[in-house]
Amino acid sequence: MSINGHSAAVWLAPLLPSLPGVAELDALRVGRFEDTLANLLSRYPVSSRVEPRVRSRRLARIRRALATGGFLGLAVSARDGGCGGPAIVQALMQFTCGYHDADLRDATGLGHGRLIAQHAALPVRERWLSRLIAGDLAGIAITESHGGSQVHATTTAATAHPDGTWTVVGTKTWISRLNEAAVFIVFFKDPAGRLSAGVIDAADRGLERHPAVPCGLTGWAWGELRLHDVRLRPCDILCRPGEGMALLRSHFAHYRPLVAATALGVAAAVHDTVAAQLSERWSAGIISKPRDNALIALGRAYAQINAALLAALTAQQLAESDDHRAEIWGCAIKAHAVDVANAAVADLVPLAGAGGCAVGSPLEKAGRDLRALLYADGIHDSLYRAAGRAVMNLSRVSQQRESA
Repeated sequence: MSINGHSAAVWLAPLLPSLPGVAELDALRVGRFEDTLANLLSRYPVSSRVEPRVRSRRLARIRRALATGGFLGLAVSARDGGCGGPAIVQALMQFTCGYHDADLRDATGLGHGRLIAQHAALPVRERWLSRLIAGDLAGIAITESHGGSQVHATTTAATAHPDGTWTVVGTKTWISRLNEAAVFIVFFKDPAGRLSAGVIDAADRGLERHPAVPCGLTGWAWGELRLHDVRLRPCDILCRPGEGMALLRSHFAHYRPLVAATALGVAAAVHDTVAAQLSERWSAGIISKPRDNALIALGRAYAQINAALLAALTAQQLAESDDHRAEIWGCAIKAHAVDVANAAVADLVPLAGAGGCAVGSPLEKAGRDLRALLYADGIHDSLYRAAGRAVMNLSRVSQQRESA
C-alpha cells in the first residue's frame, strides 16, 4: 500500500477485465508485485529526503530484490530468461512503480537492455542477459550537446582497424544511470558515416563520466559520458552496421508507452493523496465541504488519467504486435500522457495547501519528476511533430491507394 493508504491496484482493477491477454493469474501477480514493492520501500525508503547516492543504492537493492522474487522478469520472454508473461504486464507494473515513486521506473523489466535481448549477437546476449535479469541496469547513450531529437547529427564516430574492430570517440550528454549501469548501448556514426549502435561494458577504461544534476528523476546519476577510443568487436554491434535509426524507432515505440504509464502512476498517486487530505479535513470539520473547483479538478484529473492510461496500454500492445502504427502511438501517447500527468498535478497540488510546496514533500517531488519527463525519452514538441508527420504520411498513403 502507498503512504496515502491507497494503491495503484485500485486504479487498475476496472481496466484489467478489458485488457486482452491479461489472465487472472497475471492480475494477481501485478497485485503481489505492488505488495512486495511496498514492503521493500518500507525497508529501503527512496524519498527525496534521502541523499542521492544512498537513494541510488537503495533503488538498486529494490531492483535486485524484485529480481530474486521473480518480479523483475514477469513480462520478459522465457527466451530472454524471464517468466514469459504478456508484455502488457510491464506497462501495468510501470504504472504501479510510478504510483509509488517515479524513481522506481527502472525497478523491473529489461529497460533499454531490451535492445540487447532483441538485436545482440549470441556472445553478447549470453554475457549480459543473465545479469540484466538478475538486476543489473542497462544505460542508453544517444543525446549529444545539440540535443537528442537530432540523432542524424550525431558526432560520436567510429574508426575502423585492419583486424575488423572499431574504436569509438565522442561525448554523450544527459545520460541516465551514468554510474549505475553495468552496460551501455551507444549510438554513433560508423566508419561509413551511417548511424549504428554498439554494446559497451560500463567498466571499459575508455569511458569517462562527468556528473550533472537534473531538476527531477534524481534516483539515478545523470551526466556526460565521454568515449576515448573505446574498442568494439564486430559482435558488439547491434543488428547490422547502419541500422541505428531503425533500432531507435522500433525500441522507443515499445519504451515510450512504458514511460507514459509511469508518469500516469505518479499523477494517480498525487490524485489519491490530495483527495484523502481533502476528505480528512472535511471529516475533521476544518472545512465545511470541498469547494466545487476542487471537486471539478479531482473529477477531471480522474477521467484524464484513466483515458491516457488506456491509450498508453493500447500503444504498448501495438508495439508488441509490430503494428505499423506503433511508432506514431508511442510518440503521441508518451507526450500526451506526460502532459496529462503534469496538468493534473499542477491543478491538484494547490488543493493540498502549503504542504504541497514544501521542498522534499512527495507532492513537490512528483511535480519535479514529471517536469523532468517532459524532456527525458523524447522532448514533446519533437514527439508531437513526429506524430503529425506520420499522420500526414498515412493520409498520403490512403489517398494514393484510393486513386490507384
